[in-house]
Amino acid sequence: MTIGRFYRKGGLCALLLSVLTACGPVEQEVAPPPARVSVVTLEPVRLELTEDLPARVVPFQVAEIRPQVSGIVQRRLFEQGTDVSATQPLFEINPAPFRAEVETAEAALQKAEAELAHARAQSARLESLVRGQSVSRQAYDDAVSNSQQAAAEVAQARATLSRRRLDLEFSTVVSPIAGRIDQALVTEGTLVASSDSTPMARVQQIDKVYVDVRRSASSLESLQDAMAAQPSLDSGLPVTILASNGTPYDVTGRILFRASMWMPARVTFCYVCSWTIPIGACCPVCLCVLACPMHAMRTR
Repeated sequence: MTIGRFYRKGGLCALLLSVLTACGPVEQEVAPPPARVSVVTLEPVRLELTEDLPARVVPFQVAEIRPQVSGIVQRRLFEQGTDVSATQPLFEINPAPFRAEVETAEAALQKAEAELAHARAQSARLESLVRGQSVSRQAYDDAVSNSQQAAAEVAQARATLSRRRLDLEFSTVVSPIAGRIDQALVTEGTLVASSDSTPMARVQQIDKVYVDVRRSASSLESLQDAMAAQPSLDSGLPVTILASNGTPYDVTGRILFRASMWMPARVTFCYVCSWTIPIGACCPVCLCVLACPMHAMRTR
């Protein structure tokens, strides 16, 4: 009896506690802030895919300085490692023997001209005598022949003099092109000749260079497709030259032509690019990277 009364009182207390709790203030739910969104307008653009190809920079022109006459080098007329212009004197070969040959040729020319004048005067005198039959026709013909031979000897003497003057001019060795000259390969006092196998120096034109790209035959088709996709190739396929650190130069090169090289069990192609650069921007015979456009697509 006592236990039943305890349960009835406990249930009553629980009911009263629930009623009191329900009568308390009701908390309002806080609405979450609106979500932040970004709006992007999509537009079709042209995306160009490129392929980085290892390449080698070579000079546009290389001139080996060689003597055209034999003699002793007296002076070097340039600073090694500097830029030289076309026709700039580089070496001086001892000119004394060539001056003597010029003077000898001039004397021979004067002698031939004097003999020509005498032969012409002789033939002129005999011409009037042969008309009056005072001398034989044979004597007159011999005088005319001597005059013609003297004229030929004058022409030969003039040609010899021109050659000797040319040898004297060749005693000063000049640069055939403009560019940067390397170190001198001969020193003062060296005996040089036109038949020497070693040049006196080398001049390289590096304000405009070639970039050689060697590729296997399997890559030929993809490059041909890239060239066919270009609207105009009058001056070659445009390519970008990258430095060793990946930085592109501010000039654009162009693929000019392709050379084939056949080896046993292997066929390779060498693509030659033309590239105009500021002097000193890139050294010749060094490595670089060529970014060649291979394909173009439009994104949607």
